[in-house]
Amino acid sequence: MGTVPPSPADAPAPGPAAREPAFVARGVTKTYPGVQALRGVDLEGYPGEVLAICGANGAGKSTFARLLAGQEAPSAGEIQVTGHGRPIRDPADAERAGVLLMHQEPLVIDHFTVGENVWLHKLRGGRDVRPWSRSRATTDGETRNALAHVGLGSVPPDQPAGGLAPGQRQMLALSRAVVTEHRILILDETTASTTEAYFESVRDMVAEEKRAGTAVVFVSHRMQEVFSLADRIAVFRNGSLVDVLDAKTTDEDEITTLMIGNAVKALRHPPELERADEEPLLRVRDLASGSASGISFDVRRGEILGIYGLVGSGRSSVARAITGQQPMREGAVTAGGRPVRLNSPGAALRHGLAYVTEDRRKEGFVRDFTNEENLSLVTLPRLARAGIISRRRERTRTRDLITKFQVKGGADTMTSTLSGGNQQKVCIAKWLEADPDIVVLDEPTKGIDIGARANIYEIVYDLARQGKSVVVVSSEAEEILLLSHRVLVMRDGAATGEFDAAESTTEDLIRAALGGEVR
Repeated sequence: MGTVPPSPADAPAPGPAAREPAFVARGVTKTYPGVQALRGVDLEGYPGEVLAICGANGAGKSTFARLLAGQEAPSAGEIQVTGHGRPIRDPADAERAGVLLMHQEPLVIDHFTVGENVWLHKLRGGRDVRPWSRSRATTDGETRNALAHVGLGSVPPDQPAGGLAPGQRQMLALSRAVVTEHRILILDETTASTTEAYFESVRDMVAEEKRAGTAVVFVSHRMQEVFSLADRIAVFRNGSLVDVLDAKTTDEDEITTLMIGNAVKALRHPPELERADEEPLLRVRDLASGSASGISFDVRRGEILGIYGLVGSGRSSVARAITGQQPMREGAVTAGGRPVRLNSPGAALRHGLAYVTEDRRKEGFVRDFTNEENLSLVTLPRLARAGIISRRRERTRTRDLITKFQVKGGADTMTSTLSGGNQQKVCIAKWLEADPDIVVLDEPTKGIDIGARANIYEIVYDLARQGKSVVVVSSEAEEILLLSHRVLVMRDGAATGEFDAAESTTEDLIRAALGGEVR
């Protein structure tokens, strides 16, 4: 492909009028039970261009990506790929047309090696069932090249994939784009769980795709990344295409206004802590679990403690250990003034501790359940008499929660069909319905846009106003300062500093997380 330029901006694409489109969507509509996800969308993508698709929670951006990739069929309208004789209706159509979709949630088989995961696409249709059985030297060379393109050049191809960190898993999935023929590449929130260092690899890869004439569709809620990559930006709102703008002639404020209208764009800080002299509701001493060791902290009623760290710092190990999700090797936890044994999530909940996972698709909800079924999971015993669930009470509580947490869709809507932000609201609502005293949220805004993010911030603030103790884990320094009263910074499994959020900067946190001297 030649030398990779430092940025897509160095490889400008000719104007749309000068080229034949790579794909054309006309009147595309998609309806699910209780939800109209898209309304008559007309949109084109061009070779050698990055078309970013932005929108607030539930705007329809990921739905459009799935339709373009043939994973679902439009309820009305059609998507035509140039050179392909018929509209895209299923994955086979999309594959023959050269459309490749990279999901937000990476498909990685833990029991396969890294190299075998690179070549997973060869398994489709029974072709080359074991492509890695070819000449080892040839396969390793191609595999190492694919890994190098996504910042994983130092990862051995024969290493088991199960040991990779979340960001590495996402980049491993993305490496398949290097070894798979395609003319249209869709990146659907694929950078949501990656670090800034990996984004540099994504940017270089996208630049190379542009040079090769690929039409790239970049679905993202991260404005900085959108403006770093995009040539044009399509803004969706409530299932409709609002506008398509030239990235060079617009700015983040205009895009955000188109996404969420006159909604509040500036996020507030948490409510003032009124119970500063009270005994801690949660007390953790010398905790050791997973990659974390020697961790101690207190959280009072109405206080929000942020735990910040980079990938591999041990921050999630702390969150999971204090809520019974994984065992503690050492340490003690006191909740409400009493020592507690947290040997399971159920035991933690009985002591008033609830955990909202960072991996909502894998652990947060049941994919084959409706909103009603998922929202009832934690509190089923309260809805039953003599072991029989009252459907009337279940439906009433579900409707109340959907209204309270502003979940799009009704009780019978499948949670898996919702946008990421709405799925996250379901995950949070089901645990809060149990009325825990201590709430631990692990990466609560991972992979969701600014509109849904503001909703979840307000939920966290409201928990503090109710007198709950809240622990928020995040890898985003700016977010943790907005959400927290205090911030505990972790690095290499240990606590490296504690900061007053109101008096600290993102630079303070990042320096502590990287091991540098705090100014």
